[in-house]
Amino acid sequence: MSIDFASIASSTLSVVVVGVLLGAGLPLLFSLGIVLQDKGAGGEHRDGTITAPNPAARFGAWAIFVAVGLIVLYGLLFLTHKSIDHYLGITLPF
Repeated sequence: MSIDFASIASSTLSVVVVGVLLGAGLPLLFSLGIVLQDKGAGGEHRDGTITAPNPAARFGAWAIFVAVGLIVLYGLLFLTHKSIDHYLGITLPF
């Protein structure tokens, strides 16, 4: 029996990279969307200044929210695709 340490290290690195991207990347994107939503809303600030709404920031925020939602939906479908196929007879292309 031979242990392939290069294969183990490569697989471990892949799991760590995906975990960091999905575990920290999605919340980071969502928080960026929250910040853009706040910047795009405009309104009155504590010091009494008033800023106009920024439609580009609002569009960017909603684009980020849609992207995060689609990634979460893809993940849920990926995790449950065998159950969906078994119970509903719908075969998803994963």
